[in-house]
Amino acid sequence: MEKYNTYSTQDFLDDLDFVRFVKYQGEADLAYWRHWRTTDPENMQAYDEAFAYLHALLGIERILPDPTFTDSLFQDIELSIARNRKKKKGRIIRIWTAMAGAAAVIVFMVASWYYQSMVVIQTGSGMLQTVVLPDSSTVQLNANSSVAYRRAWRWLSKREVYTTGEALLEVKHLNKDLSNIHENEKFTAYTGDLAVEVLGTKFNIRNRDNKITVSLLEGRIALRNLKYKDGVKVLEPGDIVTDGGEGFENLTRDKKVVQQTVAWTQKTLTGENLSVADLINEFRYVYGKEIVVSDTALLNRKIDGRISLNSPESIIYSIANILQANIRMEKDTIYLDPKQ
Repeated sequence: MEKYNTYSTQDFLDDLDFVRFVKYQGEADLAYWRHWRTTDPENMQAYDEAFAYLHALLGIERILPDPTFTDSLFQDIELSIARNRKKKKGRIIRIWTAMAGAAAVIVFMVASWYYQSMVVIQTGSGMLQTVVLPDSSTVQLNANSSVAYRRAWRWLSKREVYTTGEALLEVKHLNKDLSNIHENEKFTAYTGDLAVEVLGTKFNIRNRDNKITVSLLEGRIALRNLKYKDGVKVLEPGDIVTDGGEGFENLTRDKKVVQQTVAWTQKTLTGENLSVADLINEFRYVYGKEIVVSDTALLNRKIDGRISLNSPESIIYSIANILQANIRMEKDTIYLDPKQ
């Protein structure tokens, strides 16, 4: 049962057991899926979309005319053709041509929607989620982040995803000959104006406050800023590069720091010389709330070590303890005032 908790809409549509359940709705299947829904899975929306789609598709029934009506209709057609063969023949051809054209337009519209529409998975405040792509690559999303990909992924000749916020991607390797890479073996992740091209690798993308940071843990990737055609940066494991919208900058190579950039997957923040301002920004990204420090000079105070991001309260009290401040809350804003 747990395997369905991570299913996307497409995964449900591809699952033969699920299709059987929607089509026949046997007692055992009904009991199974009722129980699954009572667990309140996070992907309930994906289940509902797949169920509605299959129910509509499988519920289509062919309408058969009455035999008497059919016989009468064919007699009328034969008499009409006999009376004025050329005129009626031309009319029938025009009718069938119009029907075929209308059917072609409908098929084209449905196909266009399917090929252009996107599957979008988005996390809320304080929530992490792992998304398994159709090629078995995985995308782990930080809080208030998203990943999107084409609904027709399996029929397209390229693998592409679009991310916002922060995501850790582990890409499935399809190609063994690096000198002969086919189009459908490439994998590209887009965020903002940045494209990350990979074959098989593990990397972190962080797109916050109009600044994109890419950290490479395994493999090899090439970065392209879509605004600058000539700007390509190749990263090796341990590399971190920042793109602020005007090209690549701040390239560093430090495997220890790279590992620290994915500490969020364990709901922690790890670093040396971490400032209070950095911690407050991370709190805003994860929980969507603001922390205001009355004495702004305190924002530069440094912190070393590991800080838990498991709950907003633990972060607020940690910062207040570091700054020796009183906590004052007003709606979604937390104020930290110096103790008198």
